Amino acid sequence: MRLMTFSGTSLTEVMAQVRRDLGPDAVIISTGNRPGGGIEVRAAAEGPRFGDVKDAPRLRASRESEAQRRARPAREDDDHLAQILAFHCVPERAAEALVKAARQFEDRGGTAALAAALDARYRFRPCPPVAERPLLITGPPGAGKTSVLAKLAARGVAEGAQPVLISADCERAGAEARLSELAGKLKLQFEACDDPRELSKLADLHDGQPLLIDAPACNPFDIDDLDMLHAFAAPADAEILAVIDGGQSAEDAGDAAAMFAAIGANRVVLTKLDSARRLGAMIAAGEAGLAFAQISESPYIGTGLAPATSLRLARTLLDERDLPQNASEGDA
Repeated sequence: MRLMTFSGTSLTEVMAQVRRDLGPDAVIISTGNRPGGGIEVRAAAEGPRFGDVKDAPRLRASRESEAQRRARPAREDDDHLAQILAFHCVPERAAEALVKAARQFEDRGGTAALAAALDARYRFRPCPPVAERPLLITGPPGAGKTSVLAKLAARGVAEGAQPVLISADCERAGAEARLSELAGKLKLQFEACDDPRELSKLADLHDGQPLLIDAPACNPFDIDDLDMLHAFAAPADAEILAVIDGGQSAEDAGDAAAMFAAIGANRVVLTKLDSARRLGAMIAAGEAGLAFAQISESPYIGTGLAPATSLRLARTLLDERDLPQNASEGDA
């Protein structure tokens, strides 16, 4: 793996350098402000410098080898947990680390051992009913960010909180009206804004109240979208809460999580777990450095948004209803 540091005056400029030197598969390790001004990003990528033609055959061979590894069935003598993680397409490095860690806790039993391994490797930070900072909830189109906001709002009301709902999603048809209707049903205050300056004013106006902000949908692989999201979050001192589809490929989920982390996101909500069989995306998001906040296992607003805990993730991964017969046999 090659690790490089890039710097520039804006995130757009720096990310262009990352793509140029490390290619589209680069993973963002960290991002921050430089003491003298500007932005600094550390990124990493496997293999040689992107664009080196002489290394193309080796790159193709490496990718083909990885694809073959994923496609071949588990050997009969493979560790049972390793078979399950392979079924879920958990990234290889993470799977090996989890199997090794779980063996240290094998006296606790299968589910508890995996939970202990998850707890040792990842961070778990569920969202409280009343957040200390405004929550700017975002995600790729279709990930379910507005549904997550609705579920957080409903849970807050059920526990005695009165969050203010703010729509900053002025581009998607019907988004503002949908959130306004929800606020009316929950008897909550509703606001709308079109740009970061308006959001900053609303944050000042409602200082001391919990704020749930429906951000515009963000393609994490589009630098302009990331810049826009950062522009909304910074003036309002809002925490970026990333919403990621837990049923997509582990590779895509990991890359998306890394890009959200690069602009300051610290936690992730995983959605659509009720309609997915392979859940490697969950682990990939954790590998990118995001803390697990909540998981959504139901499309209904009143239910299905549970605090993410190591035990809950372990049970979800080991749910025998979703596993093929050869992986579900035995004590997980």
